[in-house]
Amino acid sequence: MEQQYPHIFSPITIGGVTFKNRVWSAPAGTHLLFGKEEYPSEAAIAYYRNKAAGGTACVTYSSQNMDVLRPDDWFHAQDNIFKPETHRFYRRLTDAIHFYGAKASIECLNFSFHDYDEKGILQNYSVNGDTNPETGEESVPFTRASLEKLASLYADAAEAAVACCFDVILIHGGHGLILSQFLSPLFNQRTDEFGGSFENRCRFPLMVLEAIRSRVGKKLLIEYRISGSELAGDDGFTVEDCIAFLKTTQKKYIDIAHISAGSTFSETEHIMHPTNFIESGCNVYLAEAVKKCPDIQIPVLTLGGLQEPEQIEEILASGKADLVAMARGTICDAHLVEKARHGRGDEIIPCIKCFYCLDYARNTAFGCSANPEVGREYCLKDMIPPVGEIKNVLVIGGGPSGMQAAITARQRGHSVTLLEKAGQLGGKLVFSRQVSFKHDLCRFMDYQIHMMEQLGVDVLLNTEATPSLISTLNPDVIIAALGADAAIPPIPGVHNSNVITAEECYHKAEQGEALGETIVVLGGGLVGCETALYLAMALGKQVTVVEMLDTLASEEFWLPQWAMMEKMDEFVTYHTSSCCTKITETGLTFVDGEGMEHTVAADTVVLAAGMRPRTAQAEAFRPLAFDFAATGDCVKAQNVRTATRSAFDAAVRI
Repeated sequence: MEQQYPHIFSPITIGGVTFKNRVWSAPAGTHLLFGKEEYPSEAAIAYYRNKAAGGTACVTYSSQNMDVLRPDDWFHAQDNIFKPETHRFYRRLTDAIHFYGAKASIECLNFSFHDYDEKGILQNYSVNGDTNPETGEESVPFTRASLEKLASLYADAAEAAVACCFDVILIHGGHGLILSQFLSPLFNQRTDEFGGSFENRCRFPLMVLEAIRSRVGKKLLIEYRISGSELAGDDGFTVEDCIAFLKTTQKKYIDIAHISAGSTFSETEHIMHPTNFIESGCNVYLAEAVKKCPDIQIPVLTLGGLQEPEQIEEILASGKADLVAMARGTICDAHLVEKARHGRGDEIIPCIKCFYCLDYARNTAFGCSANPEVGREYCLKDMIPPVGEIKNVLVIGGGPSGMQAAITARQRGHSVTLLEKAGQLGGKLVFSRQVSFKHDLCRFMDYQIHMMEQLGVDVLLNTEATPSLISTLNPDVIIAALGADAAIPPIPGVHNSNVITAEECYHKAEQGEALGETIVVLGGGLVGCETALYLAMALGKQVTVVEMLDTLASEEFWLPQWAMMEKMDEFVTYHTSSCCTKITETGLTFVDGEGMEHTVAADTVVLAAGMRPRTAQAEAFRPLAFDFAATGDCVKAQNVRTATRSAFDAAVRI
């Protein structure tokens, strides 16, 4: 079969190690698959094994923290490869990865470093001796002795990685972590041998690399993650600095240059981990600059919200990089690479950049909004019953939950009919076609629609489910995915002619109906903020948001919330801790957090005050088939993840 992506599937040999293709999984911690064990759990091993089975050439285990004496927290994993008794578990991990012809890499990093000083007192060491702005913990500046201890720990980790049969060690020297803090002319304020000149700022990272090479020689490839730029202007670490550092360290120390971008102290996390407001491949230009330098003689890796094979193939074919890595891309679809290799790129599950997978400080389970199997790789095989009798399945509702149910049931071989009352599939996701920064959500909706067509689901649009129709279809199983209705708060004037729901707002805008020039959005959750930005950015409206809570989009992970707030500050007026008391034909009145009353003029008031599940409507269908399940928003109005997961679970039980 002719290969559609010849550059992606061109093997590459680095330091005697051959990788079967050019796609690697970037490190992304799966902390919620762990308890307090100091080694890879069975759940974590199954998760990484799935990436290898899916065709990824190099699977990166994230991560070994060099700060082993740091205070415990309740959500980070407690990996400790330094203990020999943990090595048998790491061997299970690397054996599982190697089984599928992939190579195994382990990431080593440190945001902080704790160690005992010469008096036996546990100290928190930092580059400049600053107080930690997040925890308030005080620190002392690194001494040469403490730096030598830390470098030796990196060497210990490398030696343990060799014992556990890892092929690569990834040293995280970017993103504002300690190694990058030393390199940064903006952050590093030291006046000793480790600060000031470029040579001095490179001294500690070189000490780490030299310690590793001295200990393990060429038994491991060293991949070095570095921010091609801190994105902090000429005063920060620039791509020219990055190239100069790589010239000093390549071949002798570094085998692979892993070029990322941004830094925690330049407040560019939304670029280093691209949100919906950032284009995929936003960091590629930095890798390209490194690659174009004739003095750089080691492979260059790029990343940054990449997932689509066509874009990856173009990056490699045009010589912008030698390797491409994905974190969320291979979380969302671990079999992405194999799908591309077999010409099934249209079946790749698109990442919607919701950041659920990385929100481990708030969540209690690791998962993915677009792929309901993620985080359950270790147990699903025992939970899903074998397919028995082929059944006639009726799905009511063509939103994300209904489509997921139909796709899953059809993949299991059942006959599936889907009824959708509207004239198109997509449900509440339809609006994503109109909103530029919801491109990835639109891709996900189109993926679901495409899979429905490809699998042969019988779709009846403009068709309302009625008892008589259902009787004619004679289903064995009904899955009700009816969605939810907009919540209508009991506010005087809420039924005025100038008041519409967010869903109605998108429909009216699409049809070119007049909305007026001044609009108030009542509700500053995710839907309210997205609607406000659409009205302001795409339609040029003057928009005000009124929200009862003290924070906008509070249900969002902090990083996309932060990116969204940048746009809100630029395009929208908003009032938090504010309660609407009245809506009139000309505006809206609210009371702020200090008890002051305000009136905002508005041609249109848009309600985004939550959703009410269509539970009763869904339950009315229960008696009409032997087996019944309700899924998605008609059970509990939440998000895409609950919609797809509840639908998958219902469908695989058939």
